[in-house]
Amino acid sequence: MDTETVNAVSRLTIHLAGEHETDAHIGVTFIPLLKVPPAIIEFRHPTGALVWWEGWCEAAEMLGRIFPEQVDAGELREPELTINSFVILDDAPRRAKIRARSATVSPDGIGALSVTVGDLTIACASRAAVECQVRGWREAYEVLALDGGFGLPSADEVAERVRADHARHGVTELLTAAEEQRASRTR
Repeated sequence: MDTETVNAVSRLTIHLAGEHETDAHIGVTFIPLLKVPPAIIEFRHPTGALVWWEGWCEAAEMLGRIFPEQVDAGELREPELTINSFVILDDAPRRAKIRARSATVSPDGIGALSVTVGDLTIACASRAAVECQVRGWREAYEVLALDGGFGLPSADEVAERVRADHARHGVTELLTAAEEQRASRTR
């Protein structure tokens, strides 16, 4: 009898609409953790923390373009089910993918900025949500960079390198999600 094997890939998207709490600390097993509503993220590889911090630095560079002012996220449709997840980041991803959508091109009139690394996406629907994520990921990166002894650059050095890249290349090179969709339709 033949046995069929099915490999499933788990993907998780966390949607955040406004001000929220994050908490980065070393866990009981001495592994850095970041609590983000509604997930706990465990860092087992220093490069993962670096790539996530770079991603949020890039998102921060786009913040003024996507959310030009601090406005309420409006009516964000809540999912019917809230899932509390425990995510383990144990690989060495290459790069974060930043997606952006301004309120003017959004079907629901709400802008969004998201950072994806591997199969985890964190999507923010307000300036306040992005700012909270930037603070949380910075704190998580600093916990790992300072306590891990991995020779990682400081959070400020990473942020400065990302700012310099944007100054050199411009944030306009990052397509919004709507521009990506239009481009794929015309190909």
